[in-house]
Amino acid sequence: MQLREALEQIDGMIDLVNALVLENQPESTEHAIRQLRDGMQAFAGLAQRFGPEQFTPENIAHMQAMSQRMTQMRGHIAKVSAIAAQQLGALMPEQSISHTYGGSKQPGNAASVARLYHISG
Repeated sequence: MQLREALEQIDGMIDLVNALVLENQPESTEHAIRQLRDGMQAFAGLAQRFGPEQFTPENIAHMQAMSQRMTQMRGHIAKVSAIAAQQLGALMPEQSISHTYGGSKQPGNAASVARLYHISG
């Protein structure tokens, strides 16, 4: 396999990751993260697999462009993940144990009897 072919395969993987990220679904984003990690590992291993004669100026320029794309995608995935975590926090705020078991803020020191609430209606 030539370096150019390896670069085209990794480039195809980057395109796949980009499509998965644009779907904006949790499952596809998780899959995209794994694919991007695999692509970055393959990209990082290119220098060990190929001789210096294959690193032509054209291939080096292609590699620099790919590196830039992967960096941008990693940043985009990080932003999407942060937004998702923020949205989850808004939907499900963190609750302390004192809401149910008394006024203690530490889990081991909670009151021994649960409070029962009566709703009239």
